[in-house]
Amino acid sequence: MGVEHKRITSALLRELRTSLVEHRDKELRSIYFGGGTPSLANPRDIAEIIETANSLVPLAKDAEITLESNPTSAEVRKMQEFKHAGVTRYSIGVQTLNDQTLQRMGRLHTGAEGLAAVDRARSLFPGKVTFDMIFGFEGQTVDRWRQELETALCHADGHISVYQLTVEPGTPLFRDRNAQRVVLPNGDLQAQMYESAVELCASKGFRHYEVSSYAASTESESVHNKGYWQGRQWIGIGPSAHSRFVDPRSGKRINSVRLPDIQRWAQMCESIGHGTAKLDTVSEAEAKHEAVVFGLRMLDGLTNSQFAGVSNGQILEEYLRMDRVRQYVDDGYLLYGGGRLAPTERGLQVIDSILVEIVP
Repeated sequence: MGVEHKRITSALLRELRTSLVEHRDKELRSIYFGGGTPSLANPRDIAEIIETANSLVPLAKDAEITLESNPTSAEVRKMQEFKHAGVTRYSIGVQTLNDQTLQRMGRLHTGAEGLAAVDRARSLFPGKVTFDMIFGFEGQTVDRWRQELETALCHADGHISVYQLTVEPGTPLFRDRNAQRVVLPNGDLQAQMYESAVELCASKGFRHYEVSSYAASTESESVHNKGYWQGRQWIGIGPSAHSRFVDPRSGKRINSVRLPDIQRWAQMCESIGHGTAKLDTVSEAEAKHEAVVFGLRMLDGLTNSQFAGVSNGQILEEYLRMDRVRQYVDDGYLLYGGGRLAPTERGLQVIDSILVEIVP
């Protein structure tokens, strides 16, 4: 049984007020409407959420307000209304230009419609449009992937995200792969596809600033996503939303998760003002681990001053396994100097394997 649209919006606004009231001394650098399909929402509701947030914690003058959207005709028609509602950046789930693959994924758009949606968004949000592309589908070769990405890049604005297909346990694709009904490209081919993406994006002037993200300029980088990697505070509103913030009363770092069930979440919001299912204190050890793991997702890496913000003054050399760090520096995977640790382009490709060895 679904929860009516009006009730969801009311619950979101109630949770927003409850969650932001203790952070009035802060400034909102970004708002991100994502998860599910926010572009199906009424633009008036999006406007009310933005206005309510701004009334509680003022938006920065250059605040980034992103809305995720699918490139269906119904959602494309609402772009202008979302701009009037206050959205400043548009993110489109193109994913692939192959129509057969889109059908197998259950997507409701074609490759051509995906590119047309990007073009339309660029006319309304110049310099502030991003879309995603995925590689590693069944039957995909390196050459086909290169052709597809080259076509997509001809339509790109200031930003593009490129992801390797992930096979989640319990999904139909997971079962089909395990039963060998679906054969995906092997690891070597996927590595070549990743390298092709780095090369092609660079040739079009897109800097690989984060594991999956490419931007034509610093101004085009995602302020919101960088906030995660740089350890900034964020408040998540809605079912299953996560938050990470410093409690203004205790000074402790807090992690919270909202209820996943939309009915129970809405009922709890109506009852006590929020739908929080779990709330934990983040230990210093956890905060230090996350600072390195998230910081090294970016080509700019992590500085000692950033790390000191969560480590009680400890510097990277005192925390990391420096013998392994130095080995990776010598091998061309990491850079370390001037109080900054960062992956090279080569290191970014295998950063998960590196982190296992350098983080205690």
